[in-house]
Amino acid sequence: MPTPADPAPCDEDAQLYECPACGKRLCSAEKVTTCPGCHEMMQNISTPRPE
Repeated sequence: MPTPADPAPCDEDAQLYECPACGKRLCSAEKVTTCPGCHEMMQNISTPRPE
């Protein structure tokens, strides 16, 4: 399955979110918890994960 392209670069105050279930990505200045496409949990991929 091809990986969807990232949306345009996020504004400084926006975060990049990704849905691990369907792969949808979106930028938002507000916290996104649910994927608008499949209604699964979104993950904030703008912040680094702890090692």
